[in-house]
Amino acid sequence: MKHFLSMLIILLTLTACASNNTISTLQDPSPDQFMSVTENGIALSLGQTIFHGSPSVIATTVKNNSDVDYNIGDFYHLEIKKDNLWYIITYSDKIFYENQRFKDFGQTLFSGDEIQQVFSVEQLDILLPPGEYRLVKSLSSQDEHYYEVMVAAEFIVE
Repeated sequence: MKHFLSMLIILLTLTACASNNTISTLQDPSPDQFMSVTENGIALSLGQTIFHGSPSVIATTVKNNSDVDYNIGDFYHLEIKKDNLWYIITYSDKIFYENQRFKDFGQTLFSGDEIQQVFSVEQLDILLPPGEYRLVKSLSSQDEHYYEVMVAAEFIVE
């Protein structure tokens, strides 16, 4: 019986550790396999591109080098590279209820300006295992020819 309890404790510990090191993704690869750090005058940069362990936050700068003003919000999404393809990481919808600012809009990024934002991985309640990732940001134009711009910056978790 003692041996059984010891094995059960070890199994539960390994299961708990394993669940923290796995992340859920959409089944199909991302439809946008090729994204750049710049698009239509919008540039995304990360404060750090190599993390030792899962980052709790990722500092970003979004710069508007265009002649157009854009809508911008706190929302970002994460993707992981598996078998040389990008997959969108999924997480609980509760993040949208707990953080009402986690949207694609809410502020204006004026032409020639930049904005610093901090994306919280910790707030998503996920741990990123070692691998290649990209942080994806979308903005929408405010001119009469409404369009969306998506940029992505890659980083590594060791």
